[in-house]
Amino acid sequence: MSWQYTTQIVPYIGVLLLAMVVSATLVVYTVVWRTDALDDSSVRAFVGLNAGCAIWSGAYTLQLLSVDLLTKRFWLGLAFVGSILVVVSLFAFAVAYSDNERWLTRRTLLAVTFVPVVGFVLHATQYRNLYEQPLETTVVDGLVVLERTLGPAAVVTVLFMYGLVVVAAGFLLKTVYDSQRVYRVQSIAVLIAILVPFVPNIVWALGLGPMGNLDLTPVAFTVSGVVFAVAIYRHHLLDIAPVARTAVVEDMHDGFLVIDETNRIRDANAAVRSMRGTDSIIGRDVTAVFPDIASLVGDDASTEQTEIVVDGEGGRRLFDVQVQRLSTADEIRLLLLRDVTKQHAVEQRYQSFIENASDLITMVDERGIIRYQSPSSATVLGFESAELEGQSAFELVHPDDRAALLEQFRSGLDAEVAVDRAEYRLRTADGEWRDVETIGSNLLEDPFVEGIVLNTRDITDRKQREREIRRSNDQLEQFADVVSHDLRNPLNVAQGYLELASDDVDSAYHDDIEHAHDRMAAIIEDVLRLAREGQPIDDTEAVDLTRAVDRAWMNVDTGEATRSVASERPIDADEERLVRLLENLFRNSVEHGSTSQSDPDDATAAAERGIDPVHVRVGTTPEGFFVEDDGPGIPVDKRERVLEYGVTTSSSGTGFGLAIVDGIAEGHGWTLRITESADGGARFEFDTEGTAETPPPNQDTTAVDEA
Repeated sequence: MSWQYTTQIVPYIGVLLLAMVVSATLVVYTVVWRTDALDDSSVRAFVGLNAGCAIWSGAYTLQLLSVDLLTKRFWLGLAFVGSILVVVSLFAFAVAYSDNERWLTRRTLLAVTFVPVVGFVLHATQYRNLYEQPLETTVVDGLVVLERTLGPAAVVTVLFMYGLVVVAAGFLLKTVYDSQRVYRVQSIAVLIAILVPFVPNIVWALGLGPMGNLDLTPVAFTVSGVVFAVAIYRHHLLDIAPVARTAVVEDMHDGFLVIDETNRIRDANAAVRSMRGTDSIIGRDVTAVFPDIASLVGDDASTEQTEIVVDGEGGRRLFDVQVQRLSTADEIRLLLLRDVTKQHAVEQRYQSFIENASDLITMVDERGIIRYQSPSSATVLGFESAELEGQSAFELVHPDDRAALLEQFRSGLDAEVAVDRAEYRLRTADGEWRDVETIGSNLLEDPFVEGIVLNTRDITDRKQREREIRRSNDQLEQFADVVSHDLRNPLNVAQGYLELASDDVDSAYHDDIEHAHDRMAAIIEDVLRLAREGQPIDDTEAVDLTRAVDRAWMNVDTGEATRSVASERPIDADEERLVRLLENLFRNSVEHGSTSQSDPDDATAAAERGIDPVHVRVGTTPEGFFVEDDGPGIPVDKRERVLEYGVTTSSSGTGFGLAIVDGIAEGHGWTLRITESADGGARFEFDTEGTAETPPPNQDTTAVDEA
């Protein structure tokens, strides 16, 4: 293969190669760096257009540089393919860019491609010379060029492709005319980039090209590529186009209005048209369509957001309107209308909640000065809101509580969002003192609040009940002490006389009397515990569950029973009362788990019958801890009743053991639940976190068996 180089053709070849590089660069940039934009049909057409330009320029360059006829014919055919790709992509780009993408169907693309493809086939096959006479080469100014005589098929093909270019130009001209200023410069740049190559191609078609009718169309692609590059860099060609109006503006929920210097509507999206229930608002005065907007579009109007009311088919709606100036010279303005009806309804609903709440909602600044007080202050304290706003919130606090509350308030100022709780006394308008509980949230840095929000609840009745319960508990404990003391003295006397009588008199009833005395002593002790264990517990600590189990196990006559402990974390409790709780549970398991109901007091007989000693398991759960055994369990219908005082199925029990367990749990504020263990025995679950959810009975734990 031989090539030709002449001084006349070298500059022309350089421009052709530059056009090819520019077009190929635009293709690579779009495909590699702007893949996010390839979903848009106009961007895909843009890629096809520049790819066709690159193929056309490169193939035509090689056709000129080659010498022999076959080589020139091959590159000419490839340039033909590039020209078809350019024209079809140009048509698709113009249609999509002008917001007529719905026309780009497969049928349309097939129709616009059919004639050029047939022309290419006739050119490639030279069928009956319909497209052109047999190609020959000739020498012009020392340059070997093709001598072509076009046939009727070529004329039809060229005219058809020109027609596509004219249609594409028409779409673009309409886009330039209809576009607002924000699109107009971009649209003009696109129109120039497409029409520049059209002129030299007409010169070639008329046979007026230089040096044997060279085609200068690929040379013009250099100008097109530069214009496209400027449009991409300066006017965001691949980011925003008039076609984007449908995707971004027409379908947006907010209203979109463009008005000119005479306040005439030049563009409006579907949301605005639906407000008026008509599509015929283009060209009308905006103040006639939306009277409340008149104050926003005057000469002295600002660009701040303002609310207007619009009465439409759907009822009265409230809109936030923002005016933006798009062009100082033409006074083109953009109006954005955001529907805030639901937002205002929500705001009014929450405002109604606050104004009608029984709690006090107060907002104070960093000095404690009341900036907002809910109307509930009139019913709770007897003060109207206006009386309290501007005063210090601490003026109403009881003098004995004021210092501690001030210190707590100041410490909360250092936290970003401090949520704290405090109980104190507030003075009412009548001079009385009410017990209240306040939860404070530091929202000084919140731009919508800029203060400390206090939620205060009247707990006077609750405090009164707590004091009454405390007095009742104290009285109950005193009563239990007196009763146990008064009962122990005669019981001790009876036990002493029984010992003396057993030495002098041999009677079969001595053991029964001694057993009755023991039962009375146990009952007295349990009654005293019941009076004490159910009282609220104020001081707790992290207690190692394994240590507490060991202490409790040593205090109970467990016989042959065994235990296992799976403790993954400590329990927040009063250790002494936790040990007593475990003691009662262990005693209950040993008494009811190792013996049968028919012979509960004879553990030896139970062993002889092959009943295994009970095994007790203790472990922690995400919510607390559990104690379970592998005994006969507690029937479902008796699980609530066994926690009542005096309920027992054992002749040796007092019936107070599980009641004491329930009292200790209640004193801690725990939730007790009785269920069934994996072995069918009794399982006691304690929720120490304030939730009743617990893991299944057969939770997997790692345990160590101990005798």
